[in-house]
Amino acid sequence: MTTVKLLICALVSIGLVARFVRPQTKDTSELTEALKKMEEVGKSFRSFTAQFSMKSYVAVLNEFDTPETGELDYALSADGSALMRQEFKKPSIRILTIKGGVATFFQPSVNQAQIYNLGKNKNKAEYLVLGIGQSPAKLQETYSIQYLGAEAVNGASCWVLLLKPKSSSGLASLFSAITLWVRQSSGVPIQDKLQDIAGGDYTLITFSNEQLNTAIPASKFEQKLPPGVEKQVIQ
Repeated sequence: MTTVKLLICALVSIGLVARFVRPQTKDTSELTEALKKMEEVGKSFRSFTAQFSMKSYVAVLNEFDTPETGELDYALSADGSALMRQEFKKPSIRILTIKGGVATFFQPSVNQAQIYNLGKNKNKAEYLVLGIGQSPAKLQETYSIQYLGAEAVNGASCWVLLLKPKSSSGLASLFSAITLWVRQSSGVPIQDKLQDIAGGDYTLITFSNEQLNTAIPASKFEQKLPPGVEKQVIQ
């Protein structure tokens, strides 16, 4: 999976709601608890910051590629639209910002910037922060949700949720499934597994040092490109 595909197909929701008409089993009870916790977080959500590690598994080689690390800032603007800055620190500096339905991906090493007018695909640019900050109902419109169990990620107890894109959403052409590890204490996903549609490849994103609802300067989401940058505008 290419970095650009992952970045521009990236973000979708914090806050989830589920109602069940069948009798509760242990799994449905755990799922209900997870969704309720996430819903509580979503009601007061303003922003999310964290450090991240991203690595892609290549099935044909049976190995991960070189991990990429950096910082993520994500917030909701006054009109509810997404604001995001993903800054890769290693192995090379790259910066993605999303504001006003426009995504800008700047690569200083080659002095190039790709500018994406997301248009109707604004909501599809929310995979990177899937589970962090949108309407509960929206997630269930797009995905079927299954509880897989409980696991620890870096010592933190997590609910593990499997999300499968519904065919009607059009997202099934991007990922066959997405797995979220939701920290039980905070109701925030701290690890995402994005399964490619073929070949067994996937991307694993792990967050650390997460902070909710801290003030993020507006300048974080403004990407001022230096003079002489080669720009490619993609509609």
